Amino acid sequence: MKNPWLQIPFQDYENHMREVGQTQMLSRLFGDCLKRYTPGSIALIGCATGNGLEEVDPAITRVIHAVDINPAYLEQLNQRFGQTIPGMNIQCLDLEVDPLSFSNVDLIFCGLVLEYVKPDVLIPELLDALSPDGALVIVIQQTRNTAFVTKTQYRSLDLLSSFAGTVSGAGLYELLSNLGVKIEMQYDVPLNDNKSFRVFHCSKNRISS
Repeated sequence: MKNPWLQIPFQDYENHMREVGQTQMLSRLFGDCLKRYTPGSIALIGCATGNGLEEVDPAITRVIHAVDINPAYLEQLNQRFGQTIPGMNIQCLDLEVDPLSFSNVDLIFCGLVLEYVKPDVLIPELLDALSPDGALVIVIQQTRNTAFVTKTQYRSLDLLSSFAGTVSGAGLYELLSNLGVKIEMQYDVPLNDNKSFRVFHCSKNRISS
């Protein structure tokens, strides 16, 4: 089955995400992480057409790995940021099967990706790519009494309804703990009465070699 993310026009994705308030929240969370960790290098997993790259200060962050499955999204990202953010490494990867080609990254931000890629497959890859003192930040969506994908006029997003899988916050905490990850903090950010983001800030300084 063709991955539905390859069938959703970038305009539909951007307009849908703005309409439901997720673009703004992801950008804010990513910007907060940049301020907190002042990373010299970052990986933005599921970057789509930007998802917060406007928050990057190239004087501080000199290496940016931008990863997504959709080449059309990445083309838009390159048009918007390729000339203004030096050190951009754009990679079109299917994270279920394609290995990451970078390592020793100071901050990895993985926002709303684990709903579409198996956490037990992707998280070990992310940990391998993280620097010894780096931070892994994961954002998952928590839903109550509503559809996982909010209905909007952008109907191509309906393709995700049968593809997305809800990630349990408790289940993710258990997986991270079993992998030896230190969860520095976790918190919920409400979007509306029925949806919120759960955010995990993690480090791997407890992982034994």
